[in-house]
Amino acid sequence: MTALLYLEKFASAILTPPGLFILILLVIAVILIKKGEERRTKITGIVMIILCFFAYLLSTGFGTHLYLQPLENSYSVPRTVSGQAIVVLSSGIIISPEGQVLDNHTIARLSKAHEIHLQTKLPIIVTGSFMPGRSTSTVAELMRDWLLDHGVASARVIVEPRAQTTWENARYASDICSQFNWSNVVLVTSAVHMKRAVSSFEKFGLRVTPFPTDYMYDHTKLSYVDFLPNQGALNANLAALHEYFGQLRYLFKSP
Repeated sequence: MTALLYLEKFASAILTPPGLFILILLVIAVILIKKGEERRTKITGIVMIILCFFAYLLSTGFGTHLYLQPLENSYSVPRTVSGQAIVVLSSGIIISPEGQVLDNHTIARLSKAHEIHLQTKLPIIVTGSFMPGRSTSTVAELMRDWLLDHGVASARVIVEPRAQTTWENARYASDICSQFNWSNVVLVTSAVHMKRAVSSFEKFGLRVTPFPTDYMYDHTKLSYVDFLPNQGALNANLAALHEYFGQLRYLFKSP
């Protein structure tokens, strides 16, 4: 039974994307190297093999140890929470057949902020504008509605509806904090996003207690399944790459 399970896992990994695409490209690369008569063709095959290797890393749990986990381990969950307000960063909206709904990342962040609010009674700032290229409500408004539906008093929720980037989240949230003379906030966002978010908020003069949540992939010791391509690992590693590029973009930004 165990051998059959291993075989099913392996077959699923190589017969469905992204593993299937990597396998096809690898086969083409080998053919180019072996059958190609021109030097240029062989070089193309070698380049394709190199690209397949990086695509493989991006698609595996092994790759998450290289790309994702260094970001998600940047901050640990604090044992005690201190601050004057909770700031929750938005992720996005999905326009479903039933209307506009918050995506799973935003809901995970809100759930953690709600949990912290129940413990501390701190006010909650929700920040996020409409989705670029879409005619939608602002994410912050839907976040407010989610919190109200879960029993948070409307007077304890502050809506910031303009921010479309992490940098603007920090900018506009800091403006709100200055109005209330708040200088220390509890920042809630996905763990992979936390490092860039903390850096942005600190550049606007706020002291930040990071509270990471919404971890995107297993934090376990490596096993055989971590060397098999899968969509979950690919999505997590692509999110990590997005953050690395975001950090580079923000490196020299200043208020």
